[in-house]
Amino acid sequence: MKLLKIFDNRDTKIGAQEIIYRNAARAIILKDHKVLLVYSDTTKEYKFPGGGIDKEETRQEALKREVLEEVGREVKSVNECLGYTDQIYNDIYDDHKYFYQRSYYYFCEITEEYHGLNLSESERALRFLPKWVEVDEAIKVNEDKIASGTAFPWTQRELYVLGLLKGMSP
Repeated sequence: MKLLKIFDNRDTKIGAQEIIYRNAARAIILKDHKVLLVYSDTTKEYKFPGGGIDKEETRQEALKREVLEEVGREVKSVNECLGYTDQIYNDIYDDHKYFYQRSYYYFCEITEEYHGLNLSESERALRFLPKWVEVDEAIKVNEDKIASGTAFPWTQRELYVLGLLKGMSP
């Protein structure tokens, strides 16, 4: 499995600190020159469907659960893994901890049947909506978000992976 990039976004580096680890699985779903992303109608930015891997859950199981929750469609197949990113930043809840997240990106195929969204409270607050979008459009939206200085920790990571996808396009 290939490391795509490490994002070290710690505001302060205060030496040896407790680290909170989280692994996540994210879906790359392509169709007709578009990618299926989750758009936050609150923050006006895109992210790949996916999220944290629960205890006792495989990456593939987490991916299927998260896609169903955030996109409302079942995963037909989990295919090749593009690779993973690592992010480390100061924990937003505890100044004396770091948060370290590893996100695995898998190419997936989904069913056409829509089952409805099952969003968490925080996802509802962000007004997550699944959207088919051209890669260039998603890149522009996330670049603008980063330039505004109000991006979430995921925005830079997702922008990087979108750039990789653009580079893979014929």
